[in-house]
Amino acid sequence: MKFDFYLSEMSVTDSHGGGLTLQRVIGNQLNEIDYFVYVNRFATAYPTIPEIQDKVINLTSPWDSDIARLIIGRTRARNLSNNLSIIKLDALNAARTISKKFAESIGINGLICPQGLQSIYTLEALKKIRPVKYITWVMDDHLVKFENGQWTYPAETEAILQKHMQQAEKVVVISTGMQQFYLDRFNVKSTVLFGPADPSKKEKVSRHPSSSIKIGYFGAVAAWQMDALRAVAVALDKTNTQLDIYSVIDRLPDELCLEGVCFKGRLKQNEVVKTMQNYDALLLPISFLEKMRNMSEFNTATKMSEYLASGIPIFAIGPPYASMIKYLKLHNAAIVVDSNDFLDIKNAFAQISNPEIVDVILRNAQQRVVVETGISPTRKRWHDLLS
Repeated sequence: MKFDFYLSEMSVTDSHGGGLTLQRVIGNQLNEIDYFVYVNRFATAYPTIPEIQDKVINLTSPWDSDIARLIIGRTRARNLSNNLSIIKLDALNAARTISKKFAESIGINGLICPQGLQSIYTLEALKKIRPVKYITWVMDDHLVKFENGQWTYPAETEAILQKHMQQAEKVVVISTGMQQFYLDRFNVKSTVLFGPADPSKKEKVSRHPSSSIKIGYFGAVAAWQMDALRAVAVALDKTNTQLDIYSVIDRLPDELCLEGVCFKGRLKQNEVVKTMQNYDALLLPISFLEKMRNMSEFNTATKMSEYLASGIPIFAIGPPYASMIKYLKLHNAAIVVDSNDFLDIKNAFAQISNPEIVDVILRNAQQRVVVETGISPTRKRWHDLLS
């Protein structure tokens, strides 16, 4: 299946996991796509890779623009861009623009990576203008919320999302948790594709520490990670363990400025793997907060595959329902703590120093890369899906 257009709130970029996943899985097939249509400010916030920059069509809402935010204020502009009536109007205008690009075609094929309602309603409007076949690839579900012990969608959202999935040629999701949820909720079958990563060509050497322990964290310091990061930072007190944090932020939040935590700042992409080799374990923090449960339970970060491929043991902390916690525990591919209890975290520090435990999880991690989380097996499943 050759795609005529890509439609998303998310850009194809080197700057976040979704953009990297698209490149690593689709590969050269990206160059065959005629247009990359962006319908949200999030897409334009991260630079598109140069190879396809001239194919980008930015159809974000006028209320998402810097000018609108300057004139009427950020909050009001954001509220207007998220208003359902305005989303539908913007979607209709975007659909007309896309359709004009294919004036000589009857039917067209799309790859949709929905991160919100803008791409879904744009596709719905486009389908009313001309026939569209599409594959939808859900890497995040920002629409669903866990409230009062159950999953809920805003009014009208659930029906349009169900229709979007049921009418797709294929549905691709980012985790087995998301796969099961959509099967139960929408009666939709899907294929799981992790954001993949391959091992570095450099030899991996486990340090098997006996005295001081160095843990490295490489990634965002935001709501999805913050409370778990904080729990680990607090547990460092009066231990021989140090946590180094590498992130694009300018400075650590005050709640992470504790004894044993060192902020290392930003790394260049080609420095990340080499720097990982300096650590005894790599931290994978996942939020315990109910308001972040849609991310924790349904999302699998590209970082997990990168860590599995690093040759350094993973120290994963998150709630027992988190997709990555379930996966790593199932395959015994990480030192896993599924609580934010002080003593449980300290016990994990001790496991990092145990060579027998580390050797087992590293062998299992390597096996995961070979059969599932590496680029080659993931790309094979993608091509099998298309054929």
